[in-house]
Amino acid sequence: MARSRSRLLRLTTGLVAGTAAALAAGTLTAAPASADEVRPAVGGSFTFVGHGYGHGIGMSQWGAQSRAVAGQGYRAILDFYYPGTAVATRENRTLRVGLTAFTAPAVTVAAPTGAALSLSTSGQKLNPGQRLVVTGAGAGLAAGVGGAWQENWGGAVTVSGPDGVLLVKADGTSVRYEGTVRIVPGSPNLTVVNDVPLETYLRGVVPAESPSSWNAEALKAQSVAARSYALSVLRAQAQTDICDTTACQVYRGAESRDAAGRTTWTTPASTNAAIAATAGEIRAHGGEVAFTQFSSSNGGWSVAGSKPYLVAKEDPFSAPGRAVAGDPVASWTATVAASTFDGGCAPGGAATGIVVTGRDGRGDFGGRVRTAKLLCTNGTVEVTGTKLRQLGGLRSDFVGIVSAVQLAHQRLGGTGGPLGAATSGELGTPNGRGSYQHFQGGSIYASAAGAHDVRGAIRERWAQLGWENGLGFPTGGDSRTPDGSGFYTHFENGSVYWSPATGAREVRGAIRERWAQLGWERGLGFPTTGDVRTPNGVGYYTHFQGGSVYWSPATGAREVRGAIRERWAQLGWENGPLGFPATGDVRTPNGKGSYTRFQGGSIYSSPATGAHAVRGGLLDTWGAQGWENGALGFPTTDETWVGGVLVQRFQGGTLTWNPATGAITRS
Repeated sequence: MARSRSRLLRLTTGLVAGTAAALAAGTLTAAPASADEVRPAVGGSFTFVGHGYGHGIGMSQWGAQSRAVAGQGYRAILDFYYPGTAVATRENRTLRVGLTAFTAPAVTVAAPTGAALSLSTSGQKLNPGQRLVVTGAGAGLAAGVGGAWQENWGGAVTVSGPDGVLLVKADGTSVRYEGTVRIVPGSPNLTVVNDVPLETYLRGVVPAESPSSWNAEALKAQSVAARSYALSVLRAQAQTDICDTTACQVYRGAESRDAAGRTTWTTPASTNAAIAATAGEIRAHGGEVAFTQFSSSNGGWSVAGSKPYLVAKEDPFSAPGRAVAGDPVASWTATVAASTFDGGCAPGGAATGIVVTGRDGRGDFGGRVRTAKLLCTNGTVEVTGTKLRQLGGLRSDFVGIVSAVQLAHQRLGGTGGPLGAATSGELGTPNGRGSYQHFQGGSIYASAAGAHDVRGAIRERWAQLGWENGLGFPTGGDSRTPDGSGFYTHFENGSVYWSPATGAREVRGAIRERWAQLGWERGLGFPTTGDVRTPNGVGYYTHFQGGSVYWSPATGAREVRGAIRERWAQLGWENGPLGFPATGDVRTPNGKGSYTRFQGGSIYSSPATGAHAVRGGLLDTWGAQGWENGALGFPTTDETWVGGVLVQRFQGGTLTWNPATGAITRS
C-alpha cells in the first residue's frame, strides 16, 4: 500500500534553484553552489574533484605541451602565457644556487671522476676515492679526510674540479654538480652553494620541470621561461641567487648516482638541445627580465599574478577535454581523510566539515577556491584556498568538493527516482554540522553520519521534533520494514517508524534499545505514541501496538503488555502503588502464566485467574510458599480490606494480614 508523502518544505533564504547537477554515471563532479558550499566529512573523508596542479600563474607546462603538439612554436606559446612581454637576450653569467638538500651540520664531498679536486682554502687535494667531511667550527670550518689529514679553515671553502663536484647524501646516494661548490660556515647548518654558469644550470632545471620526452617546442618554451625566471629573482644581497626546489624552480644538477656509484640520471639530449637552441633568449617587459612564473597545469584557467603580464584568462589547451593525451592533472579526484585538515583547527580540534565561501568565478565549480571555513569540533576557522590546498595536500585550489547529497540523489535514481527534482539549493544546516537539499519527494541530509533521504510522514515528524537539532541527522535512508507493513528511518538519536495504522512515531534511547531486543515492530508492533515523559516527571514511555515500554533511572527500560498492562493501568500506571516496572513480561516457570515485577509489587496473570497485583508482606509470604507453584497457586483477586484486615485470595487459599498484630495468616 502506498503511503502519503507530504511535501513539507523548510523555509530557506538561499536561491531556490536546482543546483544539483546530474552526475554522469561513474564520474564524480561537483556543482557550483548559489550560496556557501557546505560539505560535511562523510564517512570520515572528503572527495575532491579538481583541475590543474600548482598555483596556475603564468605558463601551464602541460598547456605548453598541448600547444606544441597542436603545432604552436615556442615563441607563440610564450606570447600566450606572458602577454605583453617581448623576446630579448642576456649574456651567460654565473648563478649562485642554494643546494637545500645539503643544508646540514656536515657536508661530504667526493671527486666524481679520476681527477682530483682543489680546495680554495688549503694546499691539500681531494683525491679520487677519498671523502672530505666538512663541519662547522665556530665562525669557520673543520675539514678532514679520514685519518689522512685534518684542517680548520677561517671562512668558506670553494671546491672545484675539471668534471665538477660530487656531493654525497647520508643514504650514500650522490649528485654531481658542474661549476664549483662553495661551503659557507653557519650554525647549526652549513650553507652549500653551486656557483654555475646560467646555461649549464638550465641543463639541470629544464628536465626536472618538463619531461624530456615532450615536444621540442614545449621544451624550448620551458628553457626560455626557466632562464627568465632565474634572472628575474637574482638576490645580490643574499648568499644565494636562487634555490633548487619548487619554492624557486627545481634543479637536479648534472648527474645522480646510487649508493654503489652507478649513474641513475643525467641531463637528457632533448632538453640540452632545447636550451642550446634558445641560448640567451629571455622574455622582457619594460626593459626588465620578466618574472616568468609557471606551474604544471592551470586546469583551463590561468591565475592573475603580481605582474601585468601574469593575467587570468581561459586556457583551453590545459582544460579537460582539450588537454593533450596523457595529461594526468587536467582533471583529477582525491579522497582525503578529514583528519588531514585537523592542523587547520584550533589546538585540540578535529575537522568535521568544509564550507567554501568564495571563488574567483572562472571555470568549473565557480572557479578556484579563494576563501573557506574549516568546521572543527572546537569552532570555525577561516582559511584561504591556498591554505586549504596545503592542508589537504591537494594538487591545486581549483577544486570542487563532491556533494554527498548529489551522489545520494543519483543513487536513488536522480530526477527519475522517488525524490524527483530539486526544489531548493543545497544549503548548510543551521547547526553548521551538515548540508541538505529538498526535493519534490523528500529531502537528503548529509553529515558525518552519511548522506540519507528522509521522506513523507517520517520527515514531517522529524521536522516537528526539530529536524537535525532534535533526533539528529539520519544515519540511514528511508527503508521498508522487514514485514513490509511500514517504513522507518534511523537517526543519530533515535528512529521514526511509520505504519498506516499508527502514523509516524519516534522511538529513542533505552526504550528503543529494549524494543529492538524484543524484535522491533515484529515484537511489540509499531509505536502508537512518541517518546513521552511520564506525568510524575520521573521517566519516559512509548506505547506500542502490543504493549508499552517504560523507563526510569531506577528501573531501566521494561516492557509491559496484555492483561498485566491493563491491570497496572487500572492501578494508576507508575503513579499507582506499584511504581515503574522492574522486569519485563516474564513467563512463569510452570508455563501457565506470566508476571511483571514493579517497584512496589508484582502483577501475575494466567488464563484461569486474570491479572492481579500482589504487594508487600502478602507478596513475600506467597513467595515463601512457592509462588504460583506452591499450594496457593495464582492470585484470583487483588488485596482487599475486609473488616479491618487485608485479604487476598489465591487459587488454593487466602492470605490475611492483620495490621494490629502484623501477622499474616493463611486459610
